[in-house]
Amino acid sequence: MRKIIIISIVLLAPPGVFGNTVYIEPGPEIGQDTYSYVGEPDENYGDRGWMLAGVEGYAFLRFTQLDEYIGYEITSANLCIDITLDYPSTWYFHRVLEPWDEDTLTWANQPPHSDSEYCSESAYVDDFTMVIDVTWMVQNWVDEEWENFGWCIKGPQTLVIYTSNSGCVCPMLYLTGPDLPEVGVQPTSLGKIKSLFTPQLEYSGGGGRIGRPAPHRSWMMGLRG
Repeated sequence: MRKIIIISIVLLAPPGVFGNTVYIEPGPEIGQDTYSYVGEPDENYGDRGWMLAGVEGYAFLRFTQLDEYIGYEITSANLCIDITLDYPSTWYFHRVLEPWDEDTLTWANQPPHSDSEYCSESAYVDDFTMVIDVTWMVQNWVDEEWENFGWCIKGPQTLVIYTSNSGCVCPMLYLTGPDLPEVGVQPTSLGKIKSLFTPQLEYSGGGGRIGRPAPHRSWMMGLRG
């Protein structure tokens, strides 16, 4: 009964009460996420609803809205991405060192990334959402110690990440700080936070949740043809 009362209070609280926690979830108009593939070095994949991250393909992700938080203290920053994968492994989120654009990036012109500045996270075959603690990297961006060129994501296996073009499972960045404004982003909701940490029991058999058009292995094999 106590849990029900607490939830009711949160849901009825006026907007802004919990304004020190916000999430950034760019849609297809401003989302910057794509990948490069060694098998087609001049091909651009910026309009796809998913991207590959692994050895033969690197995913690139940037939240341009972080510019609105320059000078603010970030006590917690979590990157949340919806994924499908076939093998358990660890993926690495490296700092990108030069500018790029999702509409022009290819394997041949992809920007360099730092080998020593990165965050990492493991995922397993029954995972649907990966949550990565990227606090120290985001703080460096908003402190202007680094220029924000986002992440290059890679690992020893192939990971499929849904992009801002997917329509409903866009990458999200949760920020917490003492005085964060809700300018250009959305305030967190209890349902949104709960969904990140609630096990998803429904399974489509193709690597994603029921109702989601998960990329099939044959799609990825087609990239190699």
